[in-house]
Amino acid sequence: MKKIVPALLLVSIAFLGYAQPKLGLIVGPSLSMNQVKYIDDGNFDYSNDGAAFKFRFGLEADFMLSETYAFSTGAIFAPKRAGFSINPTDGSAPSTQDYKVHYLQLPVTLKLFTSEIQPDLKLFFQLGFKGEIKLFDEPFKEDYDLIEKFHLFDCSFTGGVGVEYGAGINTVLFGGIFYDRGLVNIVKSSIADNSLTSKMHTLDLKLGLKF
Repeated sequence: MKKIVPALLLVSIAFLGYAQPKLGLIVGPSLSMNQVKYIDDGNFDYSNDGAAFKFRFGLEADFMLSETYAFSTGAIFAPKRAGFSINPTDGSAPSTQDYKVHYLQLPVTLKLFTSEIQPDLKLFFQLGFKGEIKLFDEPFKEDYDLIEKFHLFDCSFTGGVGVEYGAGINTVLFGGIFYDRGLVNIVKSSIADNSLTSKMHTLDLKLGLKF
């Protein structure tokens, strides 16, 4: 994981000198959820505690490689929530523990544009990966102690579809729906030892303006 993020950054820097970027601002709601796996020790069963809405924002840069392909990168502030449901096997009342985990996302993706489906309107498909650096983490309540430490880095696969509309000579409005699937365990240590793993997934609505 420590080698992935520097590699993503090097690829991004290499493209900076290859083509003039189209810069954009992006915002949008995000549905954050985490997949939980646990090797049962006979005392507790841990599972996911649902999903939560968050709000992302950031910068995006498209480097046009041709009329239909673009290398896309950027920097996105992405707050997420990791929720855990704790179910004792002795019949005791279940409980939940939720944690705020905020990331700086560094996407490395490829965009494929279609021809115009209407005047100034194009579809695009986008696939790639996101290196993610943890900026902050905190339990929702001080007495939550299930997770002791989260890993500093995460990495996710991202894919989605959207539309672009040319609103002027140098202005483009765009939006799309994207799914990010976490590839690595975000839990570094917990009171459940190494038996507890969790991966972050999000469903995002992205709205933006390029100029």
